[in-house]
Amino acid sequence: MKFILIRMYINFFHHYLPPMFATLSYIFNCIFIYVVLKFSRKTLGAYKYMLACFGVFDICYSTVDILVGMGSHSEKNTFCVFVSHGLFSDNLKTGFYALCVRCMFFSLSYGVLEIHFIYRYIALIKPRFIPIFSDKKWISLLVFLVFLQGFLWFIAVFEFLEADDEMRSFLEIPFRNDYSVDIYKLPMLGSTYWGASNWLILRSLLGIFVCTVISCFTIGFCCWVGWTIHSKLRTIEMSKTTKKMHRNLLTSLSIQTFIPFVISYLPCVVCWTLPMLHIDSKGINNSTAIIAVAAFPFIDPLAILLLLPEYRAALWNLLRFRNPAKFRAQIEPASETNRKSTAN
Repeated sequence: MKFILIRMYINFFHHYLPPMFATLSYIFNCIFIYVVLKFSRKTLGAYKYMLACFGVFDICYSTVDILVGMGSHSEKNTFCVFVSHGLFSDNLKTGFYALCVRCMFFSLSYGVLEIHFIYRYIALIKPRFIPIFSDKKWISLLVFLVFLQGFLWFIAVFEFLEADDEMRSFLEIPFRNDYSVDIYKLPMLGSTYWGASNWLILRSLLGIFVCTVISCFTIGFCCWVGWTIHSKLRTIEMSKTTKKMHRNLLTSLSIQTFIPFVISYLPCVVCWTLPMLHIDSKGINNSTAIIAVAAFPFIDPLAILLLLPEYRAALWNLLRFRNPAKFRAQIEPASETNRKSTAN
């Protein structure tokens, strides 16, 4: 297979911001993983490894974003996502597979969030089930469920949203005028909502419906679990220190949900929904949605580092080049106190 590194120039922001965000993602996620593994309180238990895995996932997310450069465009009745640059930009079939994998990472990020909410729910409300997160069989099952959700998204775009000649015909002239490229040589997936054959409209609606259902389920599930945890914290009897820790972790999880919802899910929904209403959104697709999606992996760990007190203090000490062993010694007594309080 022949690979040619091609970069379509769409606009200044699309050209420079995603690589910059990927670099920041590598930096902040490496710091995040180090801080979580080095300075987490003992009361967090196995949860610190889940947080570290979250950082690893964000690094993978940014890597896929760099390897599969993505652009987006809406033109009257059609919305599309295409490979704008990278290793897969000149091969229609391989590029389409890579684009499906890139889109699958939306759903995988939702699945990772769901696992974190499940853990916090069990830790507070069903603590007797906490050992399942140290059991290889249960861990394998949870990982399988995350990938199953991602696979459903992959199947939805792979089976229903592949761009055929009819869909490309609606975009041929705009792509030639705006990007100076041949639309028939560009890896692409998308949806056409009106003015086309019944089958193209039907499969477009099916693909968008599946992606929307997965996203809405995740947001609804996380909101329900978060509210349940919040309500339980108001009535449960425990030490102030332990309750504060649970509240801080719930706040960080809420922010982790809010960030992809606002800067990833909402812009994408706007871009694939507006053509249904005969609204042309091509001016905002690459300047908001694609850039916002690229920003998510570095904003996410930064938010957690700043929200949780011990991580914020650890980060501040690292930035001031203070001895990490000395700072760890300061939090260990507090960790031991929290452990005893939780036991009581």
